[in-house]
Amino acid sequence: MRIHHFLSGTDHGITVRLAVACAAVLLPLATATAAGAAPPTASLAGPPAAPRAIWGLETHPWTSGPEEALSDQQPALDDTPLTGTNIGWEDDARILGSKTVSLDGRSSYLSASPATLSTAATFSFTAWVRLTDTSVSRTLAGKAGAGRDTLTVGYDKATNRWQVRMPSKTGKGGRVAVARSVSVPRAGLWTHLAVTHDADARTLTLWVNGTAEATVSRVEAVNDPAGEFRLGRGDTGWWQGNVAQVRVYDRVLAGQDFTGWLASDPGSGGFDQSGLLTPWLVGRWSFEGATACYEEDLDPTLCSAPDSTAFDRQLTLTRGAYVVSNGGGNALELNDTHWVDDPSDPHYGETTREYGRSQVNVGRPANPVWQDGPVLLTGQSFTVSAWVRLDPARGAQTVISQDDGDRSAFHLGFEPADGGRWVFGLTDGSATVSASAPAADLDRGHHLVAVLDATRRQARLHIDGTPAGTVGLGAAWQFRQAAGSLLVGRSTTPAGPAGWLFGEIDDVNAYQGALSDMDVQRLFLGQSV
Repeated sequence: MRIHHFLSGTDHGITVRLAVACAAVLLPLATATAAGAAPPTASLAGPPAAPRAIWGLETHPWTSGPEEALSDQQPALDDTPLTGTNIGWEDDARILGSKTVSLDGRSSYLSASPATLSTAATFSFTAWVRLTDTSVSRTLAGKAGAGRDTLTVGYDKATNRWQVRMPSKTGKGGRVAVARSVSVPRAGLWTHLAVTHDADARTLTLWVNGTAEATVSRVEAVNDPAGEFRLGRGDTGWWQGNVAQVRVYDRVLAGQDFTGWLASDPGSGGFDQSGLLTPWLVGRWSFEGATACYEEDLDPTLCSAPDSTAFDRQLTLTRGAYVVSNGGGNALELNDTHWVDDPSDPHYGETTREYGRSQVNVGRPANPVWQDGPVLLTGQSFTVSAWVRLDPARGAQTVISQDDGDRSAFHLGFEPADGGRWVFGLTDGSATVSASAPAADLDRGHHLVAVLDATRRQARLHIDGTPAGTVGLGAAWQFRQAAGSLLVGRSTTPAGPAGWLFGEIDDVNAYQGALSDMDVQRLFLGQSV
């Protein structure tokens, strides 16, 4: 249990539950629900059954490489590794510091044994996908059959929608159930797709980012026992882009599969479980093990705060930054004066500019070489959070930002206007938008969360676990990757560094993905116990 008395005079532990790890037409006879209609409700008598197969399709600092990424992470159920043909591995495609399978749209695909999936039975398929070309129809996944695929999941060029197809026969003729999304696919944006076939209810449901966008009824399905399961190709179409975190289930999906199960949920089995849409924690600085900075260049092991995730990106601190103890825990203290209290010390009373910046180890673990580098893919959904107490008399101050050349791609902080406001601001290089909320009770600490939801094209601000401000990102908004470091305690403008923070910061978290309102509240409550 960590304690942060500076925040509110109470204990603040952290118990974040995160995983690392997302219109309809029928031809010619089956019928579809209206757009946005709810799918058949999953009925679970006990704990939700685990996937029968999981393929990460990514390499991370803690994985052994491509072989592990292609292996089935559920071998005890039915070991079904994937075999790759002409596949590539793209750096930093979904998470910085990781590699993700890349498919070229011409000849690359992955395959598994026919027993992986029976399309005539009840099943669910889920995946995170990134489509990079929409010039033609693209096949993400499917099950081969004699004459034609018995399942095809992908992008339909003619309607510009996500699409699922299931025929009633392996050969020519018969009926074809087709479910199409309401939402329009966006090239380059990571999207979570899921498909559920309920053999008993005879329904086919397409989920996009956890929303059931199409449910087709009166489905007749067929399976070819000899047909292999494939990712990246179908009978004719090929996928161009990336795919990651693929799962196959022998059951229908429930809404909690996407948002996460609580132990109190009926059917959870009494355990908390993370959802398919849970963002990845890609950086966490609790300032345990952090060292105050006397001089930046004296020792590379000093002037830093370690990252407690496996990505191991440290925050390098500038001269004068201090680490304070709060009854068993630490926090970063920033002000404009060096912390030494010895009048004979040459830094005594020195005016300093203090902040932390993210650095990546480009050397070996035993012999690190630290280099400035980003933490977040700002062109995709992301979330940052922190506890902070600051001095409002010091004016505009930045808690967290990430550099993008001569400016910050985003900044979370305080503005003195209108009696004081918390602000989450973003810029795409030509336009700036901000979500803001009144800042009250500034004599105590507050929990700030900023969410960029690229799917909904929103920027959201949460204060102490509660939604406080939302701003939409218009159709002209350009999502772009900021290549600079994550900064704690200041931002960057064309005129130079700005927004220096005067106060204390703790539990700085960075997530690749958009935390939901519920997950933000869980995070706040978990850290407020």
